[in-house]
Amino acid sequence: MAERTELDLWPYEEARRLAERVGNYPPERAVIFESGFGPSGLPHLGTMGEVLRPAYVQHAFQVLGQVFEETDPSSAVYRRPSRLIVFIDDMDGLRKVPESIPNREATAAFLGQPVSLIPDPFGECHPSFAAHMIGLLEKFLEPVEVSYDLMRSSEMYASGRFDDALRLILEKHAEIIRIVAPTLREENRAGWSPVMPLCPACGQINSTLVTAYHPERATVEFSCERSFGGSHGCGFKGEQSVLGGKAKVQWKVDWALRWYVLGVDYELYGKDLIDSARLSGQILRLLGGRPPLGFAFEMYLDEEGHKVSKSIGRGVGVEQWRRYAPIEVLKYFLILNPRRARKLFLESIPQYTDEYLEELRKWSAADERARRNSPLEFVLQSQSARRFNSTLSFGLVMNLVAALGSGERDLIWRYLAHYDPAIKGDADTMKLTRELMECALNFYRDFIEPAKFHYTPSDGEREQLRALSAWLAQNGEAGAEDIEKAIYELGRQHYDKPGKIFPLLYRVILGQERGPRLGAFIRLTTPARVAEIVDARLD
Repeated sequence: MAERTELDLWPYEEARRLAERVGNYPPERAVIFESGFGPSGLPHLGTMGEVLRPAYVQHAFQVLGQVFEETDPSSAVYRRPSRLIVFIDDMDGLRKVPESIPNREATAAFLGQPVSLIPDPFGECHPSFAAHMIGLLEKFLEPVEVSYDLMRSSEMYASGRFDDALRLILEKHAEIIRIVAPTLREENRAGWSPVMPLCPACGQINSTLVTAYHPERATVEFSCERSFGGSHGCGFKGEQSVLGGKAKVQWKVDWALRWYVLGVDYELYGKDLIDSARLSGQILRLLGGRPPLGFAFEMYLDEEGHKVSKSIGRGVGVEQWRRYAPIEVLKYFLILNPRRARKLFLESIPQYTDEYLEELRKWSAADERARRNSPLEFVLQSQSARRFNSTLSFGLVMNLVAALGSGERDLIWRYLAHYDPAIKGDADTMKLTRELMECALNFYRDFIEPAKFHYTPSDGEREQLRALSAWLAQNGEAGAEDIEKAIYELGRQHYDKPGKIFPLLYRVILGQERGPRLGAFIRLTTPARVAEIVDARLD
């Protein structure tokens, strides 16, 4: 096969595995990628990763179809149609009220009911709790230009698309119980059923206990008697069909059900779901299906090392991210090795922004073949800058804003253009620099300015600062390296180790304990301006 073997990023590796799976499919049979979203809480950046990562593999599959020779018969596997399904489990019963939503007490009255049937806690802008969360998800995904088909569990059950598979699950309920029961806590094994009838009296789905199965007529007998997450059964007893939306199946069975009916070929999942994926695969094989490919990705962690959670609103929202960095930086973060746990919090955004800028510099200088193996093959969007011909870092831009202490865009822009004239020499570079400037201003106002402090230097420190100010005033055209040498020389004169002078300069110039490399920073801010700042602190 005339394949370009240098395409070795993880999405390409996954696409090759997938090609082996689907190679014998009929030509018209689409490759099915799936991701899921539980609309019991707000979408967050972990949700974004669950959608974008399979989309990256789908894109890699399509790229491999382009790099094969057209005459190679083996290339046809990569050129078959594909589809990404985002499956919404809106039949799931609400187990607890998320801390991040309004009207929590009113919503608590509906615990145990499917979220597709619970009123919108945000008001009357959507017909249900789930519909509101789905609307947020769609808005959430708009900026990243991902193509997907939305499927709702409630519609799949109600329309009858799951009915044949539900009949099969009833026929094999005893075997499914034997697979799942050993994995449950002992107190949960008795009475566990793969089927959860929707109580016609109180509308709860978490409180029903199946007491008999009738596969021949696709019904179950049940009583509404369980207590679950603060909700209590109403006591109703009866026999009811499991078809047409009158029941759903338990989570691990539901996953297998989707895979079976939709013919899912590829799905990723968090490492906390490894056991669930294994059990769902066993159930799927029992139904006659084949588990999809995929792997367990590591968790996103907040600044305290906790798993990002939608139920308590822990994590970074996409609107927050867009306020502090270009959307491409988020997509870059999500293409990084998903088998490694990464911290995902606002103060980490500048680091990932600078990594993205460096990748963009490499990408713009590369040929077409090398570009295909860049993370930016999966990141760049229709309106993204294709070049960044500047040595600027986002960290430097942020520190310039902090040093100037000003929101005057024209003033900041003049400093940036003076530091690196290449900014104005290219439209893409200028566009991205302006976007970085806006993000830096937002970050400064929201995080840096409230934490800044005014430092009063001692008499000995004032002597050091006067010496620095005088040197800067006399060396207005000095380069970053010469400035750095001058600072070290000043440090040698006053400390046993020259680097000990830097905390003093950060406190006086920036009003913070740490900062950037001062040579490059002072060159950007200009020696004259930093001398003015130092003199102002000495008055």
